Amino acid sequence: MRRAARTFAFILLAPIVPAALYLAVAAIASRTPVNDDWREPDGGITIYVQTNGVHTGVVVPAKAAGVDWSNRIHPGDAPSWATTPRWFAFGWGDRDFYLNTPTWAEFSLLRGLKAVTGQGSTLVHVDLLEDVRPDETVRPLRLTPEQYRRLSAFIDATFADRREVIHGYGQNDVFYGARGHYSAFRTCNAWTNEALRSAGVRTALWSPIDDGVMRWASQPVR
Repeated sequence: MRRAARTFAFILLAPIVPAALYLAVAAIASRTPVNDDWREPDGGITIYVQTNGVHTGVVVPAKAAGVDWSNRIHPGDAPSWATTPRWFAFGWGDRDFYLNTPTWAEFSLLRGLKAVTGQGSTLVHVDLLEDVRPDETVRPLRLTPEQYRRLSAFIDATFADRREVIHGYGQNDVFYGARGHYSAFRTCNAWTNEALRSAGVRTALWSPIDDGVMRWASQPVR
């Protein structure tokens, strides 16, 4: 009887233990800094780290420090894009989830599970912005030109070799084919964190959730 009870308890707890371990590791890693000696320069290129409460992304100027995104993002890719916008907001995620979950009303547990198990391909999502206003969800960071070029190189390398353009949710956003697979270990937030880490910015060791990314952008660097 005791053996049967232990077996039953194991069956009930088996899914919970990995989830608890995952959350514990995420909590520790998101609070463990990398590039700890980084200091924000007095002058340079301003970028922004943004979140919608779940997904994070990076907002960069259309042209700065010798980086021109017109080699990737062309007029006409987004329906309302007639002139070059001042800013591009980049995010990365699972293709199926991106295209079929424009709002949380369309959320599907099966689609979410498919995404976190790394079964599908990915897309880069780009919002075209004329203005960026810092607030609690949009936080500025200043980079040296070299740091900005490293960040841009990371984002650029995320695009797939074959150019693929898919209309976005509205008139001012667009999707592009991307490299890599989304999973519970490499989420959209982990991608943003990697982008910042590649630039040399003080950020988390690893963060699959948005809070672990935003906490570093919210702290003034002294």
